[in-house]
Amino acid sequence: MSLTVRLDALAQELSAFISLLEQEAAALAANQADALTPLIEQRESANRRLAALWRDLTGALGLPGATALAGLREHCIGLAPEGWRQVEEMARHAERLNRLNSRLIDEQLRRTQAAVQVLRSAAGSRMLYGADGRMSDLLNPNRSIDSA
Repeated sequence: MSLTVRLDALAQELSAFISLLEQEAAALAANQADALTPLIEQRESANRRLAALWRDLTGALGLPGATALAGLREHCIGLAPEGWRQVEEMARHAERLNRLNSRLIDEQLRRTQAAVQVLRSAAGSRMLYGADGRMSDLLNPNRSIDSA
């Protein structure tokens, strides 16, 4: 298999991976946790395919499978410049999307932790909302916070 064919296969898989990252970003931004499970599974499969294509490419060039993008660049740019530029651009785009998704996850985690802290504080003060939506004292269930 030629270098150009290998780079084209890698570019196609990167394109599919970028699409998954974009879908993941949309689900995270819309707070659609249920949509994430199938996307995560698809992304893991895409990661495995990308890793196999990367190992195939590096192996064909006589390089270790763990060769980084910059290390592979010097070997590919002279042999297949257009194919390499496409792969490099897509890999960098995927990296940016992955960082964005990481920030979205961090923000969601921060909001969740803040909500948990509010609930812990409420439980610590032994005041919670009752079935009627009013604050109630756990030690005195007959007394509502808004009654004298």
